[in-house]
Amino acid sequence: MSKIPITVEVLTFNNQSTIAKTLESVRDFDEILALDGGSADGTIEILRSYGARILPQFPGALGPRPISDFSAVRNRGLAVARHAWFLFVDSDEMLTPEIVHEIGEIVVSPYPAFRIWNVPRKYMIAGEVMECSATYPNAQPRFFHRDYVEGFAKPIHERIMPRPGVASGTLKNFMLVPLAAPRELWAKWRRYLERRNINQFHIMRLFCGGRALPLSYELLYQRYNFVLFFRLLRRII
Repeated sequence: MSKIPITVEVLTFNNQSTIAKTLESVRDFDEILALDGGSADGTIEILRSYGARILPQFPGALGPRPISDFSAVRNRGLAVARHAWFLFVDSDEMLTPEIVHEIGEIVVSPYPAFRIWNVPRKYMIAGEVMECSATYPNAQPRFFHRDYVEGFAKPIHERIMPRPGVASGTLKNFMLVPLAAPRELWAKWRRYLERRNINQFHIMRLFCGGRALPLSYELLYQRYNFVLFFRLLRRII
């Protein structure tokens, strides 16, 4: 069976505990492009076992260093991708077989409905998919044709910027986002808060049906947003 002609990009740094599941979920795509930050665990070996093309996040850098501008790193991969269609994922995220099939149909279509697609995401805790969360549908523009975008923008929580007049659609299926324990998750978000440029505050619905994200996670996310909100107030008052 031939591979789906698409480049999938992933940023890695010492992710041996999660990267294999991510790569396994995208194995049907033709190019796996990994930008690595100097991994010293088994990440590189796992990437090679899946045939990934590995590039440094910071060419010429002496040793690992944290990413201060995720868009700049993502754009390096975007510039050298082998395929016109491009998908980017995090090193712990996974695609379901259903969304892989849906993406494959779009890529081979001579007249796709859209050239930029929002990808819905669902959280996982201890291997169980959460059907309900205050952040759902949590769709992000992760899948697109390179000719219809300007590139990545925003140093933190990077987003792809469409060319003027280019509309986007939303996929029917979803990808999976495993969540760490609340304490680890808050430590990660605190690092984001230290670097984030605050431009907006989102209000999200709090109630929905189905298997719900535990209240501790919902409260943690609301705490994160309250910190953003008060920083915004200090900026505008």
